[in-house]
Amino acid sequence: MQILVRTQLQILLALSSQGVASWARLVDAQDGSLPEFLAALEALQAEGWIDANNQGFRLTGVGKKMITALSDAPPVALQCPVCESKGYRIAAEDSALLRLERTLAGRPSPNLDYDQGAITPADSLLRAAFMEERGDLCGARILFVGDFDLMSVALALTGRPKRIVVLEIDQRVVAFINEVAHREGLNLEARAFDVRDALPEELRKQFDAFLCDPVETLVGIRLYLSRGCAGLAGEGAAAYVGLTTLEASRTKWYDIQRLMHEMGFAITDIRRKFSGYPDHDEGPTNSAYTYAILDRMPGQQIHHRWYTSAFVRAEAVRNPDPVITGRAELGEELYVDDEAWATPRRI
Repeated sequence: MQILVRTQLQILLALSSQGVASWARLVDAQDGSLPEFLAALEALQAEGWIDANNQGFRLTGVGKKMITALSDAPPVALQCPVCESKGYRIAAEDSALLRLERTLAGRPSPNLDYDQGAITPADSLLRAAFMEERGDLCGARILFVGDFDLMSVALALTGRPKRIVVLEIDQRVVAFINEVAHREGLNLEARAFDVRDALPEELRKQFDAFLCDPVETLVGIRLYLSRGCAGLAGEGAAAYVGLTTLEASRTKWYDIQRLMHEMGFAITDIRRKFSGYPDHDEGPTNSAYTYAILDRMPGQQIHHRWYTSAFVRAEAVRNPDPVITGRAELGEELYVDDEAWATPRRI
């Protein structure tokens, strides 16, 4: 089934169960990239199967007949409503979550020039639980390539890792992490680092795992994965990568998988829609920026956690071999490509 046809079907099925839905809820109900999502919407409207008003999209009479013609049996809907189908859950009053939220009070606000956005503290702890289950947390030496999420703080507060080092371009984030580490007595340090630079020699081959939530241009992903890869000690080390389908099409995912294979990794796990970004729930708070997707969608209220990422785990099956080792001269192309429709851009 072609991706456009599948995306159209996902949209129709979502509308058949929800009645009226904003574009943000429909984005969350499908797994095409944002350009593919828009193409599917436009195709459905051109066929007369859906229409839209300021409340959202809905099925037309023709669209309802189309769904019935496909199948009049009830849908197979068995997703877990308690954990949002993540497989992990933490209560709002959990002591670890409350401590993390207190510790993160006063954290830096997003700098949109760096395409910054943060997952929730709860999602950071769900990631930690997943890493623990995979044997990559307890006693581990962990390298972060960028960490505006401050997930490094969440991992350090568990007391499980042996050492955590964060490489981050934003000096505000570096200062915040180091202040928290000093105040809480954590095995955690942050250093100023530009991903375009080579990994410092003293950090190479020193870690059991690395984590990154990279920009989703291919040139950017090559850099982030290469820097993390260079820090891994050897066979059996793990890479954890946050990756969306919204700004990474199937073709880009294929290229990323091929890149991981080239560097010596096998993908072992993909937890879909595992982390959510509340910074994207509405438009950018800074009026000097916009998201390309907002310029292409009707003026509907969003009020929905539509920007989510998968959490991908890969394991080195041989000594990791980064594809980039030296300095990389990149400008705006590091952050923006034809699929970057949810990346902040200056107006």
